[in-house]
Amino acid sequence: MFSGIVGSMRNFIWLCVLATACGSDPNHPVDAAIDSKPVDAKIPVCGDGIVDVGEQCDDHNTTPNDGCTQCMFEPGVLQANWSIKTTAGATVACPATFDTAAVYSQPVDAQGNAVGSPIIDLFNCVDGTGTTATLPGGPTAVHIEITNTNNTLQYASSVTAKVSISSILAHYTASILTDGGYFQFAWNLVKASNAAPLTCADVAGINGIESVATDVSNASNSASDVFTCADGTGITAGFLAATYTVSIDALNTANQAIGTAPTLTNKVILAPNKVTDLGTVTIPITAL
Repeated sequence: MFSGIVGSMRNFIWLCVLATACGSDPNHPVDAAIDSKPVDAKIPVCGDGIVDVGEQCDDHNTTPNDGCTQCMFEPGVLQANWSIKTTAGATVACPATFDTAAVYSQPVDAQGNAVGSPIIDLFNCVDGTGTTATLPGGPTAVHIEITNTNNTLQYASSVTAKVSISSILAHYTASILTDGGYFQFAWNLVKASNAAPLTCADVAGINGIESVATDVSNASNSASDVFTCADGTGITAGFLAATYTVSIDALNTANQAIGTAPTLTNKVILAPNKVTDLGTVTIPITAL
């Protein structure tokens, strides 16, 4: 008699486990075991072209001396080139008492944040070129300062650019403007109808962001620059030191304005080689 009862109880418990309906308590260890589902865990593989946790790079192979070995950046050197010019394009000599070109190499992370301290290599300004000592591999923010001999006084600094350092020789070239500088700005897109934010992908046919700077005292001193919309930020070509009115538009594929930011007035370019930050402008897209 007892064997039949035990057998029935076993069958009941077995059915309960299969159905996970006996006293559906989420804290019940049996229910939790049955309810949980296996999760596929991806095993990182170096050489698959995907940068996984613990990898700095992945170039589809594990071949050495190609910039990325065993999914780690390879150290390398940078060839820096510099010249001192006017906005008209004439090359001029290094300024008196400023005989040194200091090349600053600042390692950065994927978001552009500084990692550690910059590495500084000093060269004779008149040489116009120099190759750094070995640098850590990976993305690096580079700029050049024209300074006195011991790098304690600065004449001018170049515009910073991101360079990838690896076992393959990297290059950075900069011009220092003695009589001018640059505008820098960022942009956001919004709907003109309700100011709702937009991405560049939301705007059909957008072809770029254009800035036009015009000298308030000499209208013939005017120039435009066009940037890739998705970049979100840009630095213009060089402008003669003066005061400018700056207009910024979103362009379609026919280079027609499809949205215009409020005009920026009395924006000053300073020399030598200064960058004037215009901040972030908002461009309302008229058709949206």
